[in-house]
Amino acid sequence: MEGESSGVQQAQEQGGQEQGVGTQQKQGQQAPQEDQVSGGDGTGYAAQLKAKDAEIETLIEVLNLRIRLEENERLAVGDTIVIPMMDGFTLEREIMVLPPKYAGDYAAVSKKTAQKVASGEWGTSKEPVLAIDGPEPHCDAVVIHVPYHEVRVEENIRVREFVEERRRKACLTPFKELRLGSESIYDWVEEGYTVPTKVIAYLKITEPGIMSPGIYEHPSKPGERLLGPYCYTDGHYWWDRDTWKYVTRHHVRLPQEFVDYVMSGAGDEFAREHIPWARSWFQHIEDGYGDTSRINLLPDDAGDIEDF
Repeated sequence: MEGESSGVQQAQEQGGQEQGVGTQQKQGQQAPQEDQVSGGDGTGYAAQLKAKDAEIETLIEVLNLRIRLEENERLAVGDTIVIPMMDGFTLEREIMVLPPKYAGDYAAVSKKTAQKVASGEWGTSKEPVLAIDGPEPHCDAVVIHVPYHEVRVEENIRVREFVEERRRKACLTPFKELRLGSESIYDWVEEGYTVPTKVIAYLKITEPGIMSPGIYEHPSKPGERLLGPYCYTDGHYWWDRDTWKYVTRHHVRLPQEFVDYVMSGAGDEFAREHIPWARSWFQHIEDGYGDTSRINLLPDDAGDIEDF
């Protein structure tokens, strides 16, 4: 939008702070300056931006933005808005709909919706909104050809950080049977394999790492279903909650670098700090529930070692 700074422009200047996906407010950061990408002449930046925009144009994703308007500011269908992306680029997109209230309001951006509106199956707002004047705490605007999972907003930033954190840590149990990777636990079985007691004690540390409330089959008991996976971590490695049992009972090998790490004493400080105050995922969830009426059905583990 041209002229006096609008709510959209202010959001851009603040790194997309008032732009959002769905119905939640988001935060982001500004796109890099030209010299950060191309060395100062701008040509490299422009070329990358054009290539990225051309790639995005092949998509048909619809994005809802939540925007705050201040006094004397206006947002209208047809205005152009700049959207900050996770990779540092920005996308300019035309506002197509303001503000959608019914499924049929998306007819302007969806052929399927337009067909349902034409058939009478879906209704639309009686009078389409063409412009919104501030002040307005939030108003919803629809744009298209934007990969919503790449928009620089809080959820996507947290997801990216989570993925990067997992990449930095080594998984001791990357097994498809445990829903933690692509390798097979059966390929890691070595008859007679053992590790020092110190390693087993380390694997019993219950510092919550990641969890997923799914269901999978016990790898050594066909037909028996387990909840999870849920895993523990020391900040460098992460492993399934029953790893020590797989090693002790079924002779599943551990990466030698992990065994060396523990035996070298590199993890001693972590062990001293956590073993006296061990908190399993079950306890972690219990603490989160507090005095509420919610019930925690997650077991501490997959059973005693004798029955494992």
